[in-house]
Amino acid sequence: MTLSKNELNGALRIALTITTCMLIGKLANFTSPVYFALYPTILMTKGRQFSWAGIATMFLPTFFAASAAVVVSNLFSEHPFIIWTISLFFFDFMRRRATTPAKLNQLLMPTFNWILIIIFAQHTNMNMPMRIHEILLAMVITACVAKTMIWLLPVIPPKQPTPPMPTLTIHYKHRFITLVLLGISVGFLMIVDLISATFCLVPVIAAATQMNRTNYIKTIKLRFITQVSGCMIALIFSVFMLGHQNIISYYVIILGGLIFGLALLMTTSKGTNRDIHADAILATVLPIQLYMGSNALNLNSTFLRGWELAVTLGILYLIHLLRLPKRAKCNQQ
Repeated sequence: MTLSKNELNGALRIALTITTCMLIGKLANFTSPVYFALYPTILMTKGRQFSWAGIATMFLPTFFAASAAVVVSNLFSEHPFIIWTISLFFFDFMRRRATTPAKLNQLLMPTFNWILIIIFAQHTNMNMPMRIHEILLAMVITACVAKTMIWLLPVIPPKQPTPPMPTLTIHYKHRFITLVLLGISVGFLMIVDLISATFCLVPVIAAATQMNRTNYIKTIKLRFITQVSGCMIALIFSVFMLGHQNIISYYVIILGGLIFGLALLMTTSKGTNRDIHADAILATVLPIQLYMGSNALNLNSTFLRGWELAVTLGILYLIHLLRLPKRAKCNQQ
């Protein structure tokens, strides 16, 4: 296989940006270093506009959603039902605005960050305003690192203009499915103290916001491949790091090589395969950043994450199977 210069530069940009941001999150001892893996990965794998304005357009809705979630959590800390009800209004607001495929992809991060703040405020003693401070810092640092890598390895614009995106019609049924799946998921996590399962809501959001049953099933299958496989890759990475996690140079070389390999698969792929590799990068770096410390590898936490993701996606698929008999009966009538 012959690599083009654009494909190689793209893989290098992704690997250098994510590795640098993750290293900053580790070395600076942030309370929530996971944002230094989450934001650069989303930006470099999902972003299309890398100007300052384009990066701000991508990050600001997430920052505003997280800030609003902190305000709601503090105002109604003694009334979780009110927090849950306001969350439903927020989910519905985001779903109604997703009228193009691009906006559909963009609602993932604000919605997930809202849920993250709500759940962590409910079950932990974390300083939520300080968490917002770290979110903003992570966004600013990610933007600066990404712009530096783009300056070193410029993006070659496509020769053909991007075709206009189709407009999606959001019916009440789409909004109802989103509210039911997200409402039940968030309500469960607000009642049950299961912090580790919060990140499992990423595939739930992706599945709940699809436009039809075919895309729903396709999303579940794709996320099962990428999310569970990402945890397995993170486990293998942890084994390679066994006894050497304190050696920064070793960590950077192994981590950078791993991300570069996945990024190279992404940049040389098209369509669904590109989405699979992009999601696999995110699914791999999150458990590494979340659970790998200087004194422990936390292999059990990574394995638990993979198990929780498999169960969550299994439940989503079971919901589809339970709807099949009813749908078949309606078609016969």
